[in-house]
Amino acid sequence: MLSLRALNLNNPSAAFRNFLLAAAALIALTVAALVPTPADAGRYHFGDAEEILDELIEMDARDIEDLRADLVDARADINDAIGDIEEAKEEVKDAPGGEAIANVAFNIARAAVDRATGKAIDKARETLIEVEALLDERREDIGEAEFRETLGAINMIRSELVEIEQALDALTDALREA
Repeated sequence: MLSLRALNLNNPSAAFRNFLLAAAALIALTVAALVPTPADAGRYHFGDAEEILDELIEMDARDIEDLRADLVDARADINDAIGDIEEAKEEVKDAPGGEAIANVAFNIARAAVDRATGKAIDKARETLIEVEALLDERREDIGEAEFRETLGAINMIRSELVEIEQALDALTDALREA
């Protein structure tokens, strides 16, 4: 038998239940929008080491600086997500049961962050090792100045990966502390 309940806005327990459901939906949607997923890990796939090396060799100093800026922006996006998580925690803190709902949502999100980003960063590091080895093989062909500039770009990417990884660790901690 199908039964429907009418929404009774004058009933405090019904209003409270509806508030908790709305809070849970808000938290789930917010976390889903902010947290990287395994699909995002595929989006950030580095690709073939030879192709990457060719692209890095073709880059000039301005292109390398643009790449650095993109990586800094990615880190800023992660920090913004941490701020959004803190706001979400505050919004549900006073609602009875809200913290429990938030904890479940944040734990799911934390697991997604760990899975998606850990593999992507490890793969990026492996690819950079391959790129550097290929660069060493082509050193004579491209000349010393281009070798140094390209090696500098590789080292910059490595450095930014460390910074992004630290930001992701802070994101994971923010999700864990929820």
